[in-house]
Amino acid sequence: MNLLIPLYVYPLDDREAWTAATRLGSDATIIVNVHNGPGERYDPAYAYATAALAAAGVPMLGYVDLDYAARTLEAVYADITAWRLYPVGGVFFDRVPSESDALSWTALATAPVRGRVALNPGTRPHPGYAALADVICTFEGPWTTYRRQPAEPDWPNAAHLVYGIPPDDLPAAQRRLERRVPTGLASELDVPEPYRGLPTGLRGTAAVR
Repeated sequence: MNLLIPLYVYPLDDREAWTAATRLGSDATIIVNVHNGPGERYDPAYAYATAALAAAGVPMLGYVDLDYAARTLEAVYADITAWRLYPVGGVFFDRVPSESDALSWTALATAPVRGRVALNPGTRPHPGYAALADVICTFEGPWTTYRRQPAEPDWPNAAHLVYGIPPDDLPAAQRRLERRVPTGLASELDVPEPYRGLPTGLRGTAAVR
């Protein structure tokens, strides 16, 4: 399956995680988040880390917060433009609305993206959202919730982000994830910062195939 990995740790705070990410290969996509988006200024540490990923052929998406349609389109567009300073191949939109009345707004918000579009409402939204994205995260949450959900396949472009998985449950969680979606992440990392670093199983991975 394809991995979708939010790597929300500063490169100088966890060099090992960013170095390990360069070994993951083209079947893993790293979500880069400088400061709830591209940040207000160009960061050399992120420039170096993302250049290393690009050289290794690891795809990246830049993080942009939609705040459930509470942000202005101008602010969203400014973030999309700022990500062009880094070698990302598209945008990961977080806190995406899920209701039908925000569908047109979301289409406008995502329209300027050059490259891949990923949407993260964190739950299954109105079906119209699926057509706006290459990847849409229809579940984001803890294993305690995910394991109680039906295990049938989700939408063809759906992704699930599952965290807080006890080590003994990781094999079962991975099998359930692979039955349901083509893209996602099963991680033992947990709240309050489930994406601060790489899951242990990926730190020593030579390549994901």
